[in-house]
Amino acid sequence: MQGSSALLCKIRVLADQSRSYLSLGTINIFNFLCSVGSMVHLSLSLWRFCLLSLPLASSLSIPQKAIVEESEDSTLIRDLVIDDAELNITDYTSLDEWNPAEWDYDVVIVGGGPAGLAASMSLARVARTSLLYDSQEYRNEQTRYMHDVLGQDGQVPLKFRSTVRQQIEQLYPDYSFWATRKTKVIGIVPLEKGFRVYDDKGGKVTSKRVIMATGIKDVLPDKPGFAEAFGRGMFWCPWCDGHDYKNRKLVVYGKLASAIGSALNMRKLTTDITIVTGGPLSKEDKEAAETRWPGWETVLKNSYKIPIRENDITKVERTTTSMEPKDDQYKVYLNGGGPLDANGIIIHVSTVQTSSLPKQLRLNMDGNGVKVNDNKESSVNGLYVVGDANNDGSTNAYHAMWSAKRAAVHAHVSMSKQEYLDSVPSAMVAVAGGHEDFYRRQMEELESHIGDDVEQMYKALGG
Repeated sequence: MQGSSALLCKIRVLADQSRSYLSLGTINIFNFLCSVGSMVHLSLSLWRFCLLSLPLASSLSIPQKAIVEESEDSTLIRDLVIDDAELNITDYTSLDEWNPAEWDYDVVIVGGGPAGLAASMSLARVARTSLLYDSQEYRNEQTRYMHDVLGQDGQVPLKFRSTVRQQIEQLYPDYSFWATRKTKVIGIVPLEKGFRVYDDKGGKVTSKRVIMATGIKDVLPDKPGFAEAFGRGMFWCPWCDGHDYKNRKLVVYGKLASAIGSALNMRKLTTDITIVTGGPLSKEDKEAAETRWPGWETVLKNSYKIPIRENDITKVERTTTSMEPKDDQYKVYLNGGGPLDANGIIIHVSTVQTSSLPKQLRLNMDGNGVKVNDNKESSVNGLYVVGDANNDGSTNAYHAMWSAKRAAVHAHVSMSKQEYLDSVPSAMVAVAGGHEDFYRRQMEELESHIGDDVEQMYKALGG
């Protein structure tokens, strides 16, 4: 311990001397400690101690604010609600908090849609405790009915969620727990073998794993009537909503190549389709369409009789008061020529992450989706991203539930493995004698998990 104390003192001195280096935009503390390691010969145990001292080293040179003051002052929490990407994930207060002796839950689930609920049930089935946070931000908030889900076709989404939650509460009260409704997770801090999670009401809990089912949101054009029509006659998924417009008038709005695809997907339901391209077609638009749909112009105009309007939509106006799909009717106003009558409108829009947690955690991204492996684990070990928020290319209720199930299975298996490894030192002492620390060091050398811990720590600190 004397050598460890001397090393920590040396780290403190060098941290003070290297303040300008450590305050660079990318806080490369990992490289800083490597330089210390080159000056001081470190055994494995001391090197691990050095790694565990990273939070302390960073706090010596970087001005920090406590995430939650002991007085439970909520000023910082309110600030984080405004921009929760500001949460500084290098804020730690002690080595005990870096590696808690006890965990509040096995898994924290962020998101209360089909994916989050599926994760909660799956974990309860193997006696894993979970805490689910539901900020009640849903991509299908305005959707009137669910479709293409066995046993739930035509179900109201709110009723579906409520029914599932009630069932979980009744069957698994000892394992599935719920944060206060509309509580939003604003920070997730990776620890040595788990996470600390902060919410916008000043609460914090620890868990061995995190499953994020935070979803994405559609970015609609800022045009009159679009926000009101979306989910109520304006849609993007033929499987979710297309059948409601069988043999009815349909407008497809978007870039030509994509709009042709949607029109073709709807032709079995209706042939009364008009494509609106958003403006005059450029040479690039036509070439992109030809690459994807060879002979498109001849087929659409001569065979399928689908008119193409090279205009933009200026606004949409609902012309009926009834909100049932069978009564949907709209006037679609263009920037040239008369308005179009339509019962349904298919649009192509971009999406963004609903939560800023992926950015805050510096997760690897693939376009707008969080990059995950086959088990839905992100670039941070033990943190899974399921449903629409990940990059596996599918967005529907089945996918949300399946991906959550896959993540829950992997989380349970990985926790079981870690629990086994953690139990080996005490078991060896009982059989062979000696000290637990000796056997623990041996296990640490064997765990392939160690290398991942170092990489995770490095990325969390800005590397």
